[in-house]
Amino acid sequence: MPIKQNAKTKFIPNPEQMALMPDISGNEINGLGETEARRSKPIYWQSPELTPFGPLMEWFYAQTPDDERMKAVQRHRAETMAVKIPPVANIQQEKNTAEWTDLVTEIGKQNGADIIGIAKMRPEWVIETFDVPHPTVIIIGVAMDFEELKTAPDIPAAAEVIRQYDRGHRVSRALTTWIHAQGWEALSFGGSGNVPILLIPPALECGFGELGKHGSIINREFGSTLRLAAVVTDMPLNTGNRDVFDVDDFCTNCRACEKACPPEAISPAKQMVRGVNKWYVDFDKCLPFFNENMGCAICLAVCPWSRPGVPENLIRKIAKKKIR
Repeated sequence: MPIKQNAKTKFIPNPEQMALMPDISGNEINGLGETEARRSKPIYWQSPELTPFGPLMEWFYAQTPDDERMKAVQRHRAETMAVKIPPVANIQQEKNTAEWTDLVTEIGKQNGADIIGIAKMRPEWVIETFDVPHPTVIIIGVAMDFEELKTAPDIPAAAEVIRQYDRGHRVSRALTTWIHAQGWEALSFGGSGNVPILLIPPALECGFGELGKHGSIINREFGSTLRLAAVVTDMPLNTGNRDVFDVDDFCTNCRACEKACPPEAISPAKQMVRGVNKWYVDFDKCLPFFNENMGCAICLAVCPWSRPGVPENLIRKIAKKKIR
């Protein structure tokens, strides 16, 4: 059964998994406590040889349950990834940035995106050891079904996560194919596995919402249910603006995800990470539970913003409180 918000069961990690834990802390790799800005280092979801947590990644993949729902979504994702993206056309089409921006948004949504945003690439978003050659990043948001998500960490939620990452891959690959057909360069980065850039910072920059205490984006329409993917390109596009609706104060007072987290990995206060004071989830505490529970997602399931229809009401209440 899914773990409920008020669960107090003490989590004891599997000794087999803990034997693979490296000597270095994941929080140290992530830059917890560092006051200077720097690029992040590979830590998870990269090729195993790039990170000391590679053996734990392989252990995680080996834990996939023998369940037809999981097999079905994994097969579909494999089919998505097997489709070849055509090369760039020889003739480059010309339009102004506003026209290209409208078309990118339209094509992205036609192919399954719930949100499309655009930001200028920043060096600090590129993970160390990688090079991203294009100046603009298109961020794709796809929303999970809350009825599936709320079963976390059970199989329906895990399958829904894979299903939506697959949708993100399909959108990013469709957009890349279309951009190539216009004669412009592009690279598709679905939201899971070997992505060379951080996805949350550009998503925040282009207006997807604000960072929540659980370390994920809170969007004014879809709450905490978004999964991300990206396309980087040299196509000239207009960029978006940040969307601020005062999630910080709400998250400071709300302890839903903090109390529901079985390994107690969610801090009640912001912390300094590579020169930025922000909400941060303790990597070393989160990972063992995450690995043993199909990717978990309890924090997103219990977040009040995840419930359909709730974000609009919360934003209205926050706005009224500000003008009092």
